[in-house]
Amino acid sequence: MCMSAAGGRCAADESLSLTVFPTHVSLLCFSLSVPPVIYKVSEDITINEGSNVTLTCLANGRPDPSITWRLLNPSAEALDVGEYLEISGIVRSQAGRYECKASNDVSAPDVKYVSVVVNYPPYIKEVRSSETPVGQAGVLHCEASAVPQPEFEWYRDERRLSSSQSVSIQISGSRTLLVVANVTEDDYGNYTCVATNRLGVHNASVFLYSENHTHTHTQSDTHTHTLCPLSLYLVSVLLSF
Repeated sequence: MCMSAAGGRCAADESLSLTVFPTHVSLLCFSLSVPPVIYKVSEDITINEGSNVTLTCLANGRPDPSITWRLLNPSAEALDVGEYLEISGIVRSQAGRYECKASNDVSAPDVKYVSVVVNYPPYIKEVRSSETPVGQAGVLHCEASAVPQPEFEWYRDERRLSSSQSVSIQISGSRTLLVVANVTEDDYGNYTCVATNRLGVHNASVFLYSENHTHTHTQSDTHTHTLCPLSLYLVSVLLSF
């Protein structure tokens, strides 16, 4: 109802109208892409051959990244896909550097590495005997494969040898040499190379021997000295006196 200022009624103005406009609300949805980031990876490990190993690689990103594994040496072969790499009864050929790669096509993959060292007992993979005549130096070779690196000992029959004036033992990494300085008849025979580490021991026989050789021809050294003209002049002067 409309009232006048004097308190009387007033007539409604039919010409006035109110228009209400509807309100439209639009919601915009954004798809957020996030590059892959590896936030947890296994630390480098050393383990004994035959043990079970689990390597872990966890990553964030949007969309969720795919995790792939590779053993980089020697052939960089592709392994399982997933956050966890399970290796049952690991062997020495599976030691090396493992690559974990997280990819989701938003940007370049994130890559981390895990080094795995596999311990195993010694295995003597090469020996070389020596055919040496009396009076010469005889050299016996022995090479072993092992992790940790092996220690070496040499034996003649049941007697352990040590470096002396007549025998020298040389060790360099996974190789050892037994050098007999001046071979006599008593030095010929069987020698034993022994390789050890905390996981085991391995030995192999090496021989120092001689065969009789018949020398049908001996050639002596001939040394020819050429005198220069000045030397000839000095000789002639000396002879004149």
